[in-house]
Amino acid sequence: MAPAVGRAMAPAAVIAPVGITAGLFLKFYIHISEHDKRYIGFPGEILMQMVQLMTVPLLLTNLITGASGFKVHRVIAGRATAYFLSTTLMSLSIGIFLVMMFEPGSSPSVEGEDPEDIEPFFNIDSLMDIIRNMVPKCLIQDSFREYETDRLEYEVESDEFNSSVDTNMTEIRLLVKYVDGTNILGLIVWALIFRVTLNRIGKYGKVLVDVFQALNETTKIIVDMILSFLPVGVLFLTTSYVIEYDNVTTIFQIGKFMALVIIGHIIHSTIVLPLTYFLCTRCNPYDVIKDIVPALKKALVSSSSVKTLPLTTQCCESRLMIDKSVTQYMLPIGTNINMDGTALYEVAAAIFITQINHIHLKIGQLIAITLTSGVCSIGSSGIPATGGMTTMFVLMAVGLPAKEATILVIVEWLLDRCNSVVNVLGNCIGVAIVHEVSKGQLGEMDQGPSTPRVQIVDDEELSLDQVLVLDQVQAEFSLEEHCQDEEDLYTALEYQEG
Repeated sequence: MAPAVGRAMAPAAVIAPVGITAGLFLKFYIHISEHDKRYIGFPGEILMQMVQLMTVPLLLTNLITGASGFKVHRVIAGRATAYFLSTTLMSLSIGIFLVMMFEPGSSPSVEGEDPEDIEPFFNIDSLMDIIRNMVPKCLIQDSFREYETDRLEYEVESDEFNSSVDTNMTEIRLLVKYVDGTNILGLIVWALIFRVTLNRIGKYGKVLVDVFQALNETTKIIVDMILSFLPVGVLFLTTSYVIEYDNVTTIFQIGKFMALVIIGHIIHSTIVLPLTYFLCTRCNPYDVIKDIVPALKKALVSSSSVKTLPLTTQCCESRLMIDKSVTQYMLPIGTNINMDGTALYEVAAAIFITQINHIHLKIGQLIAITLTSGVCSIGSSGIPATGGMTTMFVLMAVGLPAKEATILVIVEWLLDRCNSVVNVLGNCIGVAIVHEVSKGQLGEMDQGPSTPRVQIVDDEELSLDQVLVLDQVQAEFSLEEHCQDEEDLYTALEYQEG
């Protein structure tokens, strides 16, 4: 967690119970009209609008800047990238599976909801919409509109020939339209394309990357300013939520959600990561885990993988004897972008909030939530990992209601510690895997390429051939004894070479 984030989260976690108490008091002892409810939720509404304002700039600049400035052997970099992507994808899959299977945010029944009115989770039109949104007509339009196809069913009377009975037929028509909401798929895809392109054009691209880096830092400063308003917004949002909803049901839903997230962390840290290490190295993964226990304890106490980085580096280099070229490359990057625990939590939290709002996700929305959660898990140097705050970023980015995400601040103090432990464990396992399978490349880096001999004579650089000739001249004729100065020596060298 960034320092400003940590300062904002501490009072927010304390304010949330105050908001719950105030909401219960107003709900049971004071009559609140609908207009009064809107007034109570007004500060929270301002907080959500400020968060929504910074969602697109923060996501785009964070993606375009990426993990720049690190140089390492190409094979090692490729293996590290493959590990980061694969483990993040696995953690996201675990979170999606658990929350979709057990549905912690679903109520037993919803009044007025007809199962026949629920749109199917997947159809070919949804898949085509995903592809259309990934290749938009205008990137500016992506910031506030996305492409959607609706299937409309009409009953049409049919008069069959030689039949006295009228029959009704169902005709399906496709309504293609643009709807309000950020096209997050298109923005993510083209931000990554721009990042790859800027890398390929060399020094000219670096100038533009520096501009986006400055925009990214500026955006983060503004987000820190918004976070200073977080306790006030959480107080009024929590109070408004308690007044409007059934609190007993919500308590059970949050309890189920917490249990599923912790179970997901256990599955990822005790099964997925150790199995990945074993399959890649054929070594016992629990020997690695045993040697990094001090770092895991520090992550649990500090609730931050960034604060744990020095101890994590020490454990990897001193206990696991991992090459410094691997740790110095992977650990700083992994601490910022390889956040398996945070990614699992974010995707589960976003889907949990949609279940509370009785929103049935389609395949396109689920993919958008998954990608955005993966981007938002780019920890402390990216989007602030503040539980409910980051979930608001995810939901707003895909155009879904995000007000209820503030209730997650109540359980953030516990789940964020679990996130940090899984994050640190994932980074250490990755470093150990890359070190074990890259020993050949590490040997080449230690040996290093042969450096051509270069000698400077009177501020003039000599080529390798000239240096060899100079050595020969000095050995055979001892020109230093016959030449009064360096200029004479250089002239003699040219004469001998000719």
